[in-house]
Amino acid sequence: MDISSRTQVGASAPGKVIIFGEHFVVYNNEAVVAAINRRCFGRAELTKNFRVQIDSNLEWHNNPYSKQHGTNTNAQANRKLLEPLKSFCRSILKDCAPEMGLQIHIKSELVVGVGLGSSAASCVTLAGILRSVIAGTTSKEISPYDRKWVFENALNGEQMIHNKSSGVDCYVSTYGGLVHFTGLSGTTETAAIENQPLPLFLINTRKSHETSELVSHVRRFSMNRSKYFNELTRDASAVCSNGVRAIAKGSLEDIGRLMTENHKLLREIGVSNKEIEKIIGICFSCGALGAKITGAGGGGCILVLTRPETIPALNAALSGLNLCSEAIEIANKGIIID
Repeated sequence: MDISSRTQVGASAPGKVIIFGEHFVVYNNEAVVAAINRRCFGRAELTKNFRVQIDSNLEWHNNPYSKQHGTNTNAQANRKLLEPLKSFCRSILKDCAPEMGLQIHIKSELVVGVGLGSSAASCVTLAGILRSVIAGTTSKEISPYDRKWVFENALNGEQMIHNKSSGVDCYVSTYGGLVHFTGLSGTTETAAIENQPLPLFLINTRKSHETSELVSHVRRFSMNRSKYFNELTRDASAVCSNGVRAIAKGSLEDIGRLMTENHKLLREIGVSNKEIEKIIGICFSCGALGAKITGAGGGGCILVLTRPETIPALNAALSGLNLCSEAIEIANKGIIID
């Protein structure tokens, strides 16, 4: 590889929201997932010192646009996220470009630990950078083969962070758009969903969560109450299938109703709490069409389907609760090399 013509590589990848199917998708159930217009950006400088160094603005706190410095909690959380990312990069370089080192700078618009796929977007961004480094190309185009390589390697990286992953976060971050995802084992199928713009609103409860702990909680639930969990899984699959049809029809009322049904199933498996239920109640009192946890739960973000004209009332109702809220859009582009 001739590195003289390419001493820096940049990439970015979007975060995500799950509209239908979180947790159940880990058990090879369906999910509908959307890439969102909030991204992780990475830039790497190629070096010859055989080391991988990463600095970032990633923080395990609950404000997406400000940093807190000098706390042990943030330092420990940063290490918990960045060390697996370094190991992920080192393992690929060792196999494919052992003579290279990288100094990587990550800047993200995605809060860590609130269900927006920050770890997956980081892994996809890094995998895009690594693929460009290994290929030794200056092209910004990503071939289908390279995109598949990015997804598969990013998924390996994410599993170093979360132990068990459905793959859905990395998939939608790599490919973008709105995706109907049906699992990674057996007959894997994903399909892009054509849709009219969805009026989505995101509420950050400002309470971070540990995804692996919540996934473990659901796993215990699935083993201890297997019959009931299987019933809930079937219900979640039906909600997801009906949701795909509702999106295709553009029926906002049906989409919202199904989102709310999905949330009830998540509440049954124990990943909601009183604070989340209070916020969702406020959403409905302000005219929301649907509201649910998006991601692992236990805090994190709440996804709301609401018409734009109801947002001022919703913001007013939420103003005293120390929450962060914003309208979001579906991002059609996944990984971008720059």
